[in-house]
Amino acid sequence: MMVESGPNGVGANGLPYMDEDEKESSRGKMIGLVVVLLTIPRIVGFLIAWAIAHFGSSIQYTLRIRALGDDMGYLYTGAVVFTFMVSFLNKFPVVYKGQVIKDGSGNLSSNMQIFKVLAAPGSQPLPYVVLEDEGTVGEYNRANRSLHHFNENVAGLLVNIVLAGKVFAFPVFILICVFAFARLLHQIMYAEGGYGKHALGFTLALIVESIMEGLVLLVAIVCFSGWNF
Repeated sequence: MMVESGPNGVGANGLPYMDEDEKESSRGKMIGLVVVLLTIPRIVGFLIAWAIAHFGSSIQYTLRIRALGDDMGYLYTGAVVFTFMVSFLNKFPVVYKGQVIKDGSGNLSSNMQIFKVLAAPGSQPLPYVVLEDEGTVGEYNRANRSLHHFNENVAGLLVNIVLAGKVFAFPVFILICVFAFARLLHQIMYAEGGYGKHALGFTLALIVESIMEGLVLLVAIVCFSGWNF
C-alpha cells in the first residue's frame, strides 16, 4: 500500500506516517529495548531472589533442594529456558511495532494486530482497521487487551510457581499476592486510564516474574554446584 503523509502526520492508511529513515531508526531503538527488557529485569530479579534465599530460611531452603536430587537441576534449568522463551516471544514483536506505531500514539499502541479491508482488484485500498479506543467500547477493548497480555505471559509464571514453590513456599506465596495485585492494577488502569496508565502494574508484574525465575535458577545452580545459601 502506498502511504503518504496526511493531516497531523497520519498516512493514507490511517496509521502514523513514518518514512524509511524513521522506521530504521525505530527498529534500532526497539531492538535495544527488547535486549534491555530481556536482561535488566532478570538481573534485578536474580539479585532479589538471592537475597530471599540468603537472608530468609536459608538452611531450610538448602535442605529442600538437597532432597530434590542433583539431577533435578536439569528440570529447573529447563524451566528457566522455557520462561525465557515465553518472554522473548512476547517482546520480539516490539521490533516491528515500532515501525508501525510511533511513540506517543496513545491508545493506538493497544492494537496487537492491524487489519485490512479486502477490496476488489484495482480499487483504492481502504485504511487499516484498528480497535475502537473511545468511550465504553474503548475501555472494554483495553480491559480485554490486559487479559490477553496476562494470557501471553502466564505460562512461564505457572511453571516457576510450581517449581520455586517446592523450595521457597512462603516467599512464592507473597510473590503470587503481589502479582495478583499488579495484574488487577494493570487491567483497571489500562481500561480506565488508557495506554500508559498500566505501566505500574506492568512493572510490578514483570519484577515478580523475574524474581520467580531467579528463584528457579538458584535451585538449578545449587543442584549442580552443591553451593549453600
